[in-house]
Amino acid sequence: MKRKIALMAFGSAVAFAAAGLILPPLGVIDGSVLMLSAQLLVLCATLLGVEGYYDKMRDLIKK
Repeated sequence: MKRKIALMAFGSAVAFAAAGLILPPLGVIDGSVLMLSAQLLVLCATLLGVEGYYDKMRDLIKK
């Protein structure tokens, strides 16, 4: 489940980053807001992935 959420967050981050770079400023939601959203989603995906990696390493140490 966490892997799916991490992948969705990363995919959304790529979409927001692309939109932030391509779209012209359109009022309140301009490129900087889209880039900030993309960075936060990458952070979420990274933290979810790191936790899964930590669990794998803990299991290997127990063995």
